[in-house]
Amino acid sequence: MCSFGSMAKLAFLILSVVADPSIKKSTFDSEIVDILWLGADREIVILNTGHGTLYRSADRGQSFAEKSLRAGVKVARAIMSPADSTIAVAVGTRLEVFASSDSGNSWHEVTTPEAIRISFMFHPTRPEWALLSAWTADCRLKVPGSPCTHQLLATKDLGRTRLKMVSRHVVQFSWGRGHHSDRIYFTHFRDKSNSQPMLSKWMEGVDFVSTDDMGKSTAVHVEKGNKFVISEQFVLIAKLEDAGKQNVRLMVSKDGTVFRQAIIPTQLAEKSYTILDASEGLVVMHVNHGEGLGNVYVSDESGTRYVLSLQHNVGVNGHAAFEKISNLKGIYFANVWSEDAGAGLPAHFAASWLDHGDYQLGDDSTQSQSEQSIRYLKARPSPTLSQRRLAERPALSVQSVISFNVGGAWSKLKPPSKDSVGNPISCSKNCSLHLHDATFQDHFVPFYSYDKAVGIIMAAGNVGSHLSYNAEDSNTYLSRDGGLTWSEVRKGVYIYEFGNHGAVLVMAAVNSPTDSAIYSLDEGKTWQSVKLDTVLLNVTNILIEPTAVSTEFLAFGSIGGAGVVYRLDFDVLGWQSCKKPSEPSTANSDYESWAPSDGTANRDCQNLVSCGCLLGQQVRYVRRKQMSKCFNRLKERLPVISEVCPCTEEDFECEMDFERALNQRTCVANEMPPPRADFGPMQEHECSQLGYFKVDMYRRVPGDRCIGGWVPPQLDVQCPTRPTRQSHVIGKVAVAAILLAAVIYLARSGRCQDWSDRVSSRTPYIDFSKPSAFGRPTELPEISQRSVVQF
Repeated sequence: MCSFGSMAKLAFLILSVVADPSIKKSTFDSEIVDILWLGADREIVILNTGHGTLYRSADRGQSFAEKSLRAGVKVARAIMSPADSTIAVAVGTRLEVFASSDSGNSWHEVTTPEAIRISFMFHPTRPEWALLSAWTADCRLKVPGSPCTHQLLATKDLGRTRLKMVSRHVVQFSWGRGHHSDRIYFTHFRDKSNSQPMLSKWMEGVDFVSTDDMGKSTAVHVEKGNKFVISEQFVLIAKLEDAGKQNVRLMVSKDGTVFRQAIIPTQLAEKSYTILDASEGLVVMHVNHGEGLGNVYVSDESGTRYVLSLQHNVGVNGHAAFEKISNLKGIYFANVWSEDAGAGLPAHFAASWLDHGDYQLGDDSTQSQSEQSIRYLKARPSPTLSQRRLAERPALSVQSVISFNVGGAWSKLKPPSKDSVGNPISCSKNCSLHLHDATFQDHFVPFYSYDKAVGIIMAAGNVGSHLSYNAEDSNTYLSRDGGLTWSEVRKGVYIYEFGNHGAVLVMAAVNSPTDSAIYSLDEGKTWQSVKLDTVLLNVTNILIEPTAVSTEFLAFGSIGGAGVVYRLDFDVLGWQSCKKPSEPSTANSDYESWAPSDGTANRDCQNLVSCGCLLGQQVRYVRRKQMSKCFNRLKERLPVISEVCPCTEEDFECEMDFERALNQRTCVANEMPPPRADFGPMQEHECSQLGYFKVDMYRRVPGDRCIGGWVPPQLDVQCPTRPTRQSHVIGKVAVAAILLAAVIYLARSGRCQDWSDRVSSRTPYIDFSKPSAFGRPTELPEISQRSVVQF
């Protein structure tokens, strides 16, 4: 006779041998456009289709019911409040606006002005506060006396009462952040007497302003400030400098009130900016210098002093080929034009903030690129003209690089040694791994990381000398150590999603019809296939609720003209909850303690204090062991332990006027002497004592916590020569005598009329000699005269 304990073990064994997740299929009237999870526990799912039908599920996507907002209303998009997951807004195809405060169960209509385009933005912390902008109907009808205008309106009660007019002729708008979260920032045209033009170029008559009282009064912060980005710590403005040349300057503020011009170490024109990341206590941005040339610059803590981080960053239609690893600090991925691609590219490849998409329905262009989550990007949107042109180039020379210290140094990605079927990969000296970013998501799934899945990244790409834009050459790759090493997990391009803190990975073929999904329960070590349907379907995307801790996924796509959603539930596997997170890396724990690394230290480093150090600290994350057969049921992030490390070269980036080459660690001056080197009392004292003064070549990476260790060297710069006091007096007498003789001569010859012009046309400058191989000038600087041609 079996004991109760034996029967329980047998029951668990039977339950645990269930091989695949359960699949539940739902069919809809047309292709799915978007999916949202609502409710305190994200148990409510709403989706809208291409025919404008809204569906709601109260059981996490197992079954759906059609939801009517009002007779005849077709839904174009739904938006959830970031402050309260029970509050949402739905926008109709005819620009009707409806709001719900009970997870989409009931809706009330918001009275809005007649418009041809609208945008909606929730307040970041106040659930029922929102901004709504409307391009008025006059913009289409052009009625005399009723000028076209872009109105900005506000509500504090989710639109139950009449919206408050904030301003007209608005270009861009946003709520503030931090202490100024209730402030409304916007750019607008000063002249409101005529119809408002679209901002198709930088314009003189646009200012950056704010209001603290819903538009009753405004404060002008930056005149000619055309466009802006707001992060938690910075407000950044593109200010017109030259309307004819279409050049701009970047203005920066940390308090949202006082703005200073950014110092960017370049003589190239600044045509536009793409703010890539502003979440690490600094600003990382792509500067479009024109003619297809774009560079990445990184600021100090003030956001105003920048250094060159990466040259020739790829940029198309305002999006830079640059990604932040969202589950680890300080790691960035980018694609660059390789050195053999030339200095610039045709103008239609240039990155730009000036994209008409800024005025598209629901677009929020005041965020940094890293804040614009790719979790809800469609796998195959219609490609833009610039994307089509770029993808059709026969021999693109784009390469992928990675930085582990906030852009301080960059290196190529290490290729895997074997492919997904076990064959060795042949890779020459100039060969590396190259991955696609979100620039070409119409053909390739973007580089993807998620903050709950620590260390895990997936992407599509290829191994070789450069990135291939041929889908047949592309495969799917995975890293579980923050991008340090990679493995090929499947041939071809797949759409993917992470669940349960990375314990479950699900993907499906995206460039061809399929009837199956593929999943891994050991972070990509092994993969299994599960049948979704008996017929082929086109998979659009795979999503999971926003916290990404569940084991339930929604894969959606289309069969013919109908939309389909497949709910994959991995709970049926019967896995227990993971044990002992407080005892990671012990035999009885399902968790491990893992520290990310840039690979410069010995990987087998039990006794090396610098092992696994990034940004001056060794951060040890607790995460599930790769081969543990359990699910992490904890909603909160697992413990993170950090220890300060000794400083190394990786803890420093180059100062202004210095730069690092790819795969190099030493900073080298790009001009001698460094043009922005300070020469004040301290330097004068050094010159009097040493005959030269010292210039910093390195600066600590903002946010780096290292102590002691490597000390950055300084560059010795020869002091400018200075005349002695005696020679100075003699020189003054000689010059006075020469000037007196010249005046007498000119007076007698009648040539005095242009004397002042001739004198003012000469300007002194200090001509420094070229540096020697040791970084010291080989000669003393000479004071000379240079002519200035005046027009």
